Amino acid sequence: MATNTDGLVIWAVDSLEKIQQNAEPGAGPDVVEADACRGEVLSAQLAVRAAKSVRDLRVQVSSLNHAETGATGIDVRSRFVGYVPVKSSTPDTPAEELICTAPCLVPDPLLIEEAVSVEADSTQPAWLTISVPPDAAPGRWHGAVEVSADGEKAEVPLRLTVHPVALPAERSLWVTNWMNLGNFATFYGTELYADRFWQVVENFAANMAAHRQNVVLCPNDLIQIFQGSDGGLAFDFTRYDRWVGIFDEAGCAKLLEGGHLGRRGEGKWETPWFEWRKFPVRRRDGSLVEVDPEVVVRELVKNLLAHVRERGWLDRFVMHIVDEPSPHTEADYKKKSELVHQWAPEVRFLEAMSLMDARGHLDIWVPQLSHFDEHMDHYLKMRDESGIELWHYTCMYPTGLYPNRFLDFSLAKTRLLHWINWRYRLTGYLHWGLNYWTEDPFHEDRVRDDLPPGDSWIVYPGADGPIDSIRWEQMREGIQDYELLRLLDARSKEAGRLLGKADQLCSALVPTATSYSRDVRYLRGARGDVISALVSLER
Repeated sequence: MATNTDGLVIWAVDSLEKIQQNAEPGAGPDVVEADACRGEVLSAQLAVRAAKSVRDLRVQVSSLNHAETGATGIDVRSRFVGYVPVKSSTPDTPAEELICTAPCLVPDPLLIEEAVSVEADSTQPAWLTISVPPDAAPGRWHGAVEVSADGEKAEVPLRLTVHPVALPAERSLWVTNWMNLGNFATFYGTELYADRFWQVVENFAANMAAHRQNVVLCPNDLIQIFQGSDGGLAFDFTRYDRWVGIFDEAGCAKLLEGGHLGRRGEGKWETPWFEWRKFPVRRRDGSLVEVDPEVVVRELVKNLLAHVRERGWLDRFVMHIVDEPSPHTEADYKKKSELVHQWAPEVRFLEAMSLMDARGHLDIWVPQLSHFDEHMDHYLKMRDESGIELWHYTCMYPTGLYPNRFLDFSLAKTRLLHWINWRYRLTGYLHWGLNYWTEDPFHEDRVRDDLPPGDSWIVYPGADGPIDSIRWEQMREGIQDYELLRLLDARSKEAGRLLGKADQLCSALVPTATSYSRDVRYLRGARGDVISALVSLER
């Protein structure tokens, strides 16, 4: 039963649920139960229903103690969940696949405020982030969550089970979210490449590493290009190296993702050709000079390759040519690809794409999830025959029955993206929108009207770095699930028993990319079965 005070009703809610402001207590429990492997970061959630308006709602967590030894060392952070408006629902999606129908308010940002106001007859969620050290003692841990408001106080027990299984420190699933450098300057009151800009980038890098990102996009705009008096081009990689160094130090640059060399032409999607990007070229006095874009790109690629080789990055460097080549742009894409391969024959190439055969042009194929699903047999056959690497990506599509990370989709859909990674052995995930904010991302839901809500960003601008979202938190937990499935598969093969168990459990939860279970209890059950199987293999 829920915990009650004179003005508050408090109950635990699964962190995979998005709590609406009109949520009623129902049969919610009066204890927060969570379980984790060693080395995991997991989420829990409380809902607080106010019978009358409150001005100073606070949630604090006492330290967790091991039930048998009294040991401490597990950090729990509490944050309130904020709401953002969704002005129009994700298109081409049945109402039953949405958590609400627009216009509506959706929970998403994790606020930095220590106290919030709550209107009468309204519900406020509080999010708990539990960080379990790799050496935490297995067993039961106990603590409490104190909820106070305008002089009233209540305590809700917090119980954590730590399993005797360690999440691998190695991050094997490639994950990249592209960044908008201009927003690092605009939203933090600074100029590109000023000291504060780099400080903000450092804070974002640390946050991305904490959310198990391990691929960093390295925009070519970081490279300064100069024309000498003889007309030759010179390249200054100082900013590029600083960028890589920041993400290296943070621990999320296992793979360096070179920026795009081309872009769609004047007709955008309808145009059957691409054009080279026009990178600015300056004289040493700072004045701009016109140089043939293909010449600039050619020399940029050659010099970048030489620099990457010199820095010892070649084995972890991949390059883009243009974004999202499709059948109607295939001929032009392959023409440009052949040129770039001549300029950089040692580099691997990666592309978000919908080409049916890119052998000889791409090493890492990244079809959109729905496109992969529709042509799965074809892509898997290509992988088996040619040894290509397959990832998947989502962006403004897919909608409908597919998982994605839109604001009006359930959190289970966000998390299951990475069960799909394991289901089909797709070794990476790409998304274009980490921080493509509007002027007011807390009150607007998209940067362009043709995009679904929340597609453009998954974190929010804070005082000196990102503010997390509950989608961002569940994305991390989905990546952790992938690593546990991978660990179970490896341990099963080592032990010679429970062979195929990881695939069995994954395919039961996600039979196909559209027929996965929508019930969070089944997701919890599948995850629990993975952990139980791992524990049994430890004996």
